[in-house]
Amino acid sequence: MSAGARSRGAASRTLELLQSIAAGDLEFALSELAGRAGLAPSTAHRLLEPWVGRDLIERAGPKAYRVGPGLFRIASLIVRNYERPRIARTFLEALWRTWQETASFCLYKPATRTATVAESIASPHPLQYVLTPHAEIPLAWGSLGRAILAQLPPREIRLVMAHDRGSPLSGKRLPSSRVLLAELRAIHQRGYALYRDDVVNVAGVSAPVTGADGAVIGSLGVTMPASRFGKTVQARLPRAVMDSARRLSTAFGAR
Repeated sequence: MSAGARSRGAASRTLELLQSIAAGDLEFALSELAGRAGLAPSTAHRLLEPWVGRDLIERAGPKAYRVGPGLFRIASLIVRNYERPRIARTFLEALWRTWQETASFCLYKPATRTATVAESIASPHPLQYVLTPHAEIPLAWGSLGRAILAQLPPREIRLVMAHDRGSPLSGKRLPSSRVLLAELRAIHQRGYALYRDDVVNVAGVSAPVTGADGAVIGSLGVTMPASRFGKTVQARLPRAVMDSARRLSTAFGAR
């Protein structure tokens, strides 16, 4: 058997173990688990050893195991990521009812240094700015992206600036590093990002959303055509968005 075939076989057997663990009791005998997964006890024991080292599984006796804290953490992260858009929708609906403009919640994706639209309620106006669920948002452009970018460490900011050079809507180039960094510092200090581009008729106000550890996990904001972004909106919307983002952060465990 080739190394590739052995690797695929081991991966498949590991998934069978995971499915058996998920379907059974929190504590289980090795022989019982092996039988449910259709594996020899020696094979099940060998495949579980790396899990023990990562706290995914704990020993509960000479030939028994139980679900470990690492597996609970992974499960909670999965559930939390599915729950966050549902929780955010309550706050988006409140903004939508008051302002009648597109209200959105984005989740930060550290691996790609982008954000993803997790939940969005479109404006009822015929002329509207639509954010499609699951759409990718660049961090260097728009209020939703910059509200997140302003909270990141300097090294991450530099990497984003080096990659996101052109606007996805207008093709306009980023301002100089000095100008953009000054804008990000201002966003961080005042607590919200304001973005307006009259060329493509879009404007928005967004604020960062944080989690239990205080790190940014996304942004919440209201986006609209720039033609409707008048003085009254500019004066009142930032406070409403920041208040909603703070309350949403609290719902996610932030202090």
